[in-house]
Amino acid sequence: MPRLSDEEEEGVLVTWFVQPGATVREGDLLAEVQVLKVSAEVVAPVSGTVELRAQPGEVVPQGAVIAVIREPEEAAAAQPAVVAEAAPEPAPPVEPATGAERAAPAGPGVVPSTIPASPAARRLARELGVDLSTVRGTGPGGQIVEEDVRRAAGAAAPGPPARVEPITPMRRAIAERLHGHLAATAQVTLTAEADVTALAQELERLSVASGRRASYTEAAVRAVALALREHPRLGGRWTEEGIVLPDRLDVGVAVALDDGLVVPVIRAADTKDLGELGREVAELAERARKGALAPTDLEGGVFSVTNLGAYGVDAFTPLLNPPQTAILGLGRARPRPAAVEGRVEVRTLMVLSLTFDHRVVDGAPAAAFLRTVVSLLEAPDRLTASPG
Repeated sequence: MPRLSDEEEEGVLVTWFVQPGATVREGDLLAEVQVLKVSAEVVAPVSGTVELRAQPGEVVPQGAVIAVIREPEEAAAAQPAVVAEAAPEPAPPVEPATGAERAAPAGPGVVPSTIPASPAARRLARELGVDLSTVRGTGPGGQIVEEDVRRAAGAAAPGPPARVEPITPMRRAIAERLHGHLAATAQVTLTAEADVTALAQELERLSVASGRRASYTEAAVRAVALALREHPRLGGRWTEEGIVLPDRLDVGVAVALDDGLVVPVIRAADTKDLGELGREVAELAERARKGALAPTDLEGGVFSVTNLGAYGVDAFTPLLNPPQTAILGLGRARPRPAAVEGRVEVRTLMVLSLTFDHRVVDGAPAAAFLRTVVSLLEAPDRLTASPG
């Protein structure tokens, strides 16, 4: 099991691309693994016969043996003992597959290792019974991505059959991690309303100036990072030895995927202006949807921001992203009547939801942090000022 993360001790073996006893060549694709909800491919370091030591879906410590590849001489030496136990007559020798045989399509649901496809696309092809050799890739360099597989599956069948949707390793990892963290923490949620009328105008101006869509998410990341300077306890982490305060304000941004959620991290978010944050948020989200994130992209965050405004949600209760102490949820920003200096006006309002671990932070300090975030979002000139 490759070591892909310093924060996690275990990973999940998602699937094998070879059968037990198969003959492989150096560089052949063997397996897909997943650590911190990021998939990676494992290739054969040498040529030989494969002996599988772990099952798909199994949780495996990083660095543990998941397969043994016996070189031809070693496999031949071990053959008599194996044959004596299994049958009275020796089995015929296995001929190594030719290059043409390796590349040939093997039927629906089989995923040849020579076809360029993302790990998520390979997994989906197996679930939907799609032959990847018939799929045209639209990803970088012609790589097949999940949408290509879905398109091919939709074209091949008149309608989706009734079926039990399998629990993916990502879905299982999310469930186990959040359930365990929820049981071990004291999660409390506070809500506050921010008047983002001026911010909406500023984001529109930035969108025109930059040629890209400036978002409330990048503004919230900037506000959170600045607020953490004043309230570092919200970026702390509970340990048995004590509360560890952050030495750098790395902020995670939740990105929804088809089968789960990932939270890539923006490093030193308090040192970057809105434009830089916006570009980085967009780039990380794009990589996440293409399955191109590395485990290190998900490590080290001290706080998270999640936005459900695009789904028409006004307010919600975000769950903590372990081992962090707090997470800020953004609802949709929409025009509503508001009292302004004794008169009713239509203003653009947004509900913010702050979930925090009461073991680390009490209610009053958490409320003070949320008030600071609101005041920053209501004063966009402070957000657009040069980082200092």
